[in-house]
Amino acid sequence: MSFWESELGDVTGKAEDAFAKQYTQIPDGTKALAKIESFTNQVYKDSGFKYLNIEWTLMDGDFKGQKVQQKLKVYGGDKFDKDPAKTRHRALNMLKLLYGLFNVKATNANPTDQDLASFLGKIAGLKIRETEPNENGRSYNWVAEVHPSQGFKAETGAGLPVVAYTSVSSHPTSRMASNDTPPPIDDSDLPF
Repeated sequence: MSFWESELGDVTGKAEDAFAKQYTQIPDGTKALAKIESFTNQVYKDSGFKYLNIEWTLMDGDFKGQKVQQKLKVYGGDKFDKDPAKTRHRALNMLKLLYGLFNVKATNANPTDQDLASFLGKIAGLKIRETEPNENGRSYNWVAEVHPSQGFKAETGAGLPVVAYTSVSSHPTSRMASNDTPPPIDDSDLPF
């Protein structure tokens, strides 16, 4: 299988195939122009998992100057991905979209850092998303969409809603302290 083949079908580079369908620092839904500062092959130290990493610097809007990372899992999903094939397929489509957007010629081989250097300084419009908080309450930003820069308008997103979860039981004994005894039941008016 060549680099540009995916188990899920054709790698088109079209927006509908490359953009994440769902899923702050920077509020969820923020849009801004951004410039590619670095684009390199990376490896997670703990797992050895390979991916492409793009570092974008926002050029306008309320978060001008902030950096956002975009990880493209073109070599396959990691252990945290629910569907590694789908993750890889979307990443390959995003990479192909970037090649087309910036008129950079792609090769049939895995891209080297030298190949990816052709993207440095390129400007595009980004839509930035925010992850749900993890077990430590931390959220992270990620790049969900990349658009042509011409005519792209900056817009600050609304952020994810804060949801508090509480555990409440409707059973009367759930409201008693552990050393309390239930109240006595008056059964004097029962017919038996």
